[in-house]
Amino acid sequence: MQRRYDWIVVGAGIIGSLTAWRLCQAHLRVALVDAGPPGQKASGAAAGILSPSAEVLAPGAMASLARASLHRYPDTVAELVDDAGMDVAYEMTGVVQTAWTDEEVTELRTRWEWQRDWGVRWVEGREAERLTSGDWPVQAVIVAENEGQVHPPQLVAAAVRAGAHRGVARFFGKPARLVVEGSRAVGVSLPDETLWADGGIIVATGAWSGLLFQDLGLHLPVEPVRGQIASFTVEVPWLRRILFHGHTYAVPKRDGRLVIGATEDSVGFDDRVTAAGLTRLGRILENLRLPLDELHLERIWAGLRPRSADGLPVLGPWPGYAGLYLATGHFRNGVLLAPITADVVTDWVLGRKSTVDLTPFAPGRFAALP
Repeated sequence: MQRRYDWIVVGAGIIGSLTAWRLCQAHLRVALVDAGPPGQKASGAAAGILSPSAEVLAPGAMASLARASLHRYPDTVAELVDDAGMDVAYEMTGVVQTAWTDEEVTELRTRWEWQRDWGVRWVEGREAERLTSGDWPVQAVIVAENEGQVHPPQLVAAAVRAGAHRGVARFFGKPARLVVEGSRAVGVSLPDETLWADGGIIVATGAWSGLLFQDLGLHLPVEPVRGQIASFTVEVPWLRRILFHGHTYAVPKRDGRLVIGATEDSVGFDDRVTAAGLTRLGRILENLRLPLDELHLERIWAGLRPRSADGLPVLGPWPGYAGLYLATGHFRNGVLLAPITADVVTDWVLGRKSTVDLTPFAPGRFAALP
């Protein structure tokens, strides 16, 4: 007996799991496939930060996409928790970006100038030091009270459970290959069977997306970037808001842990923790000027984040292949961009006009590359 679905989602990280759930909400027959357990790749190596102000470096399409996704988080979480019956530790703890030197103040002020309409605040002097909850020589900060965090493993688990509640068929621990007939994606081949898709395939395999395309003789420039992060327990939590200094961060968690990150290494598909990574994490601790004697190491881990050739997500249909849709290349921002990605995929599948301009993220920008 053939297993047939309307759509097959390949990749059960937060992007794929949330997308499968959304498609089932639209009364479609959906299968969710992953080579391993759900959420064990980039989603499992994320700190869960929801901060367009800290993660987006310039105005433009990416800033608009990140803001739109942040605004969708409250309703998405409410629906998800209702369907899954579990908490995802979503909270607006606030985000503070810090400047320590005159040069950093100038750079941070420039960022604030184009973000000021977002409701973020510019604070200097002693008030800036107070907001960082430390005795550090901070000169100025950007404060985003309406930004925060979520717990990525719980978010993935909730999306998978909610999808199952809605009827998503799950195939975990099964590596998949795309099945194409002519110029149409028609299914995925698993080690023990083939699943067929009447509508098509959604590729949400993150750093592994390019490998799936290689099997078809296509080039998709999405590469893995290893990120190593560490978590610590603290006896007395002193940090209330997420703290950024440049691209390094400290994230206070509800359970009393403090997550520090992150390194970036282009080392292929090697997701092992390294001594070099430990050294860089130590520098991050010193860079953030945290009280080292009060931090007790819990664990250090790593994951592979999908970075496209131009650093932007890859969202939309692949030219020349009917029924082949991509939702990948989110790099550091897969958790932040998950709600908007799931929604725009669902819009595309249902033939609805998206409220977001996806032109800058269209896969066709890479289709002609050798």
